[in-house]
Amino acid sequence: MENSLVRRDQFNISPQGIVHKPTDAAFTPRPGDPHSGVWRAGQLDQQLAGGNIYDPKEVQRIMSELWIEYVAANESMFQN
Repeated sequence: MENSLVRRDQFNISPQGIVHKPTDAAFTPRPGDPHSGVWRAGQLDQQLAGGNIYDPKEVQRIMSELWIEYVAANESMFQN
């Protein structure tokens, strides 16, 4: 089966972290350090109810790009 397209609009981003909505894969930053934290795979690489399968590497790549952009645009939220 072919992997489903990972799109930027599939992510929820907040100061508490970033979540890929279709799979519930997430990154939660450590307090005081937005560049380290906990990664949760959720349902990556599993066929979901709608038949979609998402490539874990692609989800992580886009998640990382979006998170870096978010932190850079909101630096004051992450300063001690």
